[in-house]
Amino acid sequence: MRDLVVVLLIDALGWEVARRFDFAAGILPRRAPLGTVLGYSSAAIPSLLSGASPVEPGSWAMFRRAAGRSSFGAYRWLPPLPRALEWRARRWIRRMSDRAGHIRNYYDLYEIPVRLLPRFDVAQYGDPYLPGGLKRETLFDRFVSEDIRYDLWYHRTSESHNMAALVDAIPGTSDVLFLYTAELDAIMHRVGIFHENVEERLLRYERFLERVIGRAEQHGRRARVFMLSDHGMADVRSEVDLWGELEKRGHRLGRDYLAFFDSTMARLWADEKVARDAEEILAASESGRLLDDDELARHGCLFADRSYGEWILLANPGVMIVPSFMGRARIAGMHGYDPDDRYSIGCFATNDESGDLPGSILDFKEYLLSRIKECP
Repeated sequence: MRDLVVVLLIDALGWEVARRFDFAAGILPRRAPLGTVLGYSSAAIPSLLSGASPVEPGSWAMFRRAAGRSSFGAYRWLPPLPRALEWRARRWIRRMSDRAGHIRNYYDLYEIPVRLLPRFDVAQYGDPYLPGGLKRETLFDRFVSEDIRYDLWYHRTSESHNMAALVDAIPGTSDVLFLYTAELDAIMHRVGIFHENVEERLLRYERFLERVIGRAEQHGRRARVFMLSDHGMADVRSEVDLWGELEKRGHRLGRDYLAFFDSTMARLWADEKVARDAEEILAASESGRLLDDDELARHGCLFADRSYGEWILLANPGVMIVPSFMGRARIAGMHGYDPDDRYSIGCFATNDESGDLPGSILDFKEYLLSRIKECP
């Protein structure tokens, strides 16, 4: 029987975390840091699966400014709501949107003000884990075109279910078993990146990998395991209220400017006065900076239509924008910082003995395909 390729994609497992806990060192001896892209998983996952920087598949942040028609445009009629009712309205809008079924990708409305929601739209409608899900060819498109048999488990079902299902699938006929999990990401958001709960979850993944390799051997197959992450995460040390400080300077959101406040980025559509005030607020508190076009282009995030923002402000590592459209309270761990920061860098490890290791998530697609082709 052919060797079995197993891919374990662990959301937010940074190189520093894996190194601190010596994660799976005895199981996956070949290991290296893995470069990522600017942004969140909404940027990193499409880039990882397509091998292209965010501007090529067109997926960067979860939301972008609506170009004409928005998935949420029908809710323009909703009057301004008190904060106590906003969460109910968002829950109802999400239910209606899910019922319509035209958004297949993962998304959430978090705490986006309902009055502004019709001015935005989800950036990615297709599911990047499914063939045809992105504007660029993905790893799964290649699996189909090259007749590589695979099974996939990801966020649509629980981690425990997916891990058990993968082990059960080992005796089958698939060439590739691909598992994505976001539960470590959720743990680190809640307790920080070096907490004992993180170590416990990594030990669980180690036991899982041992079961996978052992069960494959029982069925006469060698399991070639490729473990990677899409990005890392940093402990949050401080916060900045950029939204509130702009308000103090007389800039009213939705009237004087439009913005999408992510946890670590503020994306503005505004005149230069608002943008420079925002830059000054971050600089005065040593909380972040304004990204120029050269830096955005270097990171593959300079969009000609400026649908992700005319002005992009990025928080320094360890700083959270609070409140934001993602939440009103500071949490223990966050990602979405400068991709060159040590805690942003992801992790790669394998028991495969051949070939150079990928240096970036952009290299992984072709790297894995080459490993599959070499499987005896």
